[in-house]
Amino acid sequence: MTQLKARARTSAVAALAAVTIVTGSAFAAAQPLEPLNWTPTPTRSGPSVINDIDAKPAGTWAVGSDLVDDFMVQRPFILHWVGGQWKKTPQPMHTNSALQRIAVAGANDVWAVGEDRADPEQPKPLVMHWNGTAWKVVPAPAVPTGSFDEVKIGPDGTPWVTGWARIGTEEPAVVYRYVAGKWQALNTGLEGAINGNTLTVISRNDAWIGMNPGLAHFDGKSWKLVDALPEDGSKIPTALAAAGPKDIWLVGVGHKGGPEGETPLAMHYDGVSWKSVPTPSGSAQLYDVALWKGRPVAGGESFTSSGNIITSHPYVLDYRGGRFVKAKSPVTGSGTVATVSAANGRLWVGGLIAATPTSQYAAFAAFTR
Repeated sequence: MTQLKARARTSAVAALAAVTIVTGSAFAAAQPLEPLNWTPTPTRSGPSVINDIDAKPAGTWAVGSDLVDDFMVQRPFILHWVGGQWKKTPQPMHTNSALQRIAVAGANDVWAVGEDRADPEQPKPLVMHWNGTAWKVVPAPAVPTGSFDEVKIGPDGTPWVTGWARIGTEEPAVVYRYVAGKWQALNTGLEGAINGNTLTVISRNDAWIGMNPGLAHFDGKSWKLVDALPEDGSKIPTALAAAGPKDIWLVGVGHKGGPEGETPLAMHYDGVSWKSVPTPSGSAQLYDVALWKGRPVAGGESFTSSGNIITSHPYVLDYRGGRFVKAKSPVTGSGTVATVSAANGRLWVGGLIAATPTSQYAAFAAFTR
């Protein structure tokens, strides 16, 4: 597998930190759509971001960070949707750290992952668990340095995580499964790959991982790279969502260098092969995808430029008529949709937004029925 020097699954914070944010024009839909009637929900005041929302019948949870010192320092927070509002739940990390993803296995069984940045030069994987009463740190795999970017719950209730870690002298993509209080390494076949960005778990013997150098399938013993995506990092998957072993959706970014060179990537697996799905033209990248009312909905950010100013816009794509089309934005201003999730008849999105060029970045979450 081709070695890449940088991870490509950029969080909303990092993506917005790299550009100058101003407000911009709205996008024209590729075809007429009934509007998604978004309902904003207050989350956090002050500079902050929602990195992930997981909505399940057992509960809806969100993770994010308060932003300090121009994004150089982050303080994680965890929110629980209770009684029609977001409730902040105490969590044990109060130093520089970030929670990237959260996964709901049950009302008393919720997992969150990210990285501990106490030493920014050598971050460590961070894992937390909610037992119905409190959040506690779960000892991560014993690696010198690393980070977890994704957590998914298998059909049997087992958490799976992916990201990267130092193993020997290399820093490959890694996958671990938490069984009976211990981490099982499932890394055979990932040697040389850079960063596990996303997972979907069909069964213990059927899983997919999206990485910087493409896409790989797990058969219960090892990962095998498939030729659906190139290994050169030109098309990078950032999110997977599965309705079953023969109905899997992938989104990401066509990576050509610089925000203006990014194009949205979407693919579908029918149990036999992966096929590209048309997306709107223009500069954009996708961060997440969820299945809602039998179809995928994706979120990310689009880019426009004026002179040397690049503007990031919240970006939602809805699947209609065999293609993704532009949908109504959940918020007005400049920012990013970092997460999409659906359960109990609601479609959730979250990320961060700046209402005006001089506004602070602020976390947002919204839903539509």
